[in-house]
Amino acid sequence: MNINEKYYRYSAFSAPEKTLYHNSIKKFLRRLNIEYPDFNGWYDSLFQEDKQLHPGREIIICEKDYHMAGIAILKSTEEEKKICTLRVARLYQRQGIGRNLMERSFEWLEDDKPLITMHRSKQHQFAPLLNYFGFTLEAMQWNYYNIFSTELSYNGVLAKKETFFNNQDILKIDAWYKAFVDSGRGDVKEFIGECIQKWYLYEQKRRRDMIYA
Repeated sequence: MNINEKYYRYSAFSAPEKTLYHNSIKKFLRRLNIEYPDFNGWYDSLFQEDKQLHPGREIIICEKDYHMAGIAILKSTEEEKKICTLRVARLYQRQGIGRNLMERSFEWLEDDKPLITMHRSKQHQFAPLLNYFGFTLEAMQWNYYNIFSTELSYNGVLAKKETFFNNQDILKIDAWYKAFVDSGRGDVKEFIGECIQKWYLYEQKRRRDMIYA
């Protein structure tokens, strides 16, 4: 391991450090709000008011050259051992940080085959790491975290969940279909999911602007 590469458990930080890292981790993972609606809300729910993690939760942090390089968010309960989030900054990818985060996650979870899920668009990116550890794809679950997107589950299956969105007659399917054909894309479900996500973010911003105008 590079001497400038260090790993920390969030639970081991002092109270002032927890406040600092809580915000830094949230900023580091901000792009996940595009893939997962209200990711920030889920992230905040991991913590108590004093920025302590709730029982059964841990975050492993990698810092390299004094920058945050990677994050793993973990869940350990009687019902589930799970790597909820695993991200490495683009600048530090292909340097073994993902593998080191996985190994440290196994150690804390006391399980070398925990459940891990990901957006289908990330499958190619994570394939070498998952193959290295012998993870098995067990399910492809559509509409789970985001409308018209597919979540891949390895070493287990996510609990069944009802989708809130079934009324397609309110969608502008004809306009989306034309845009899909014009785009030359190959996966219509992923394309529509991205369209809905853009609409969702636009609506959130529009409503916030109305509230605070």
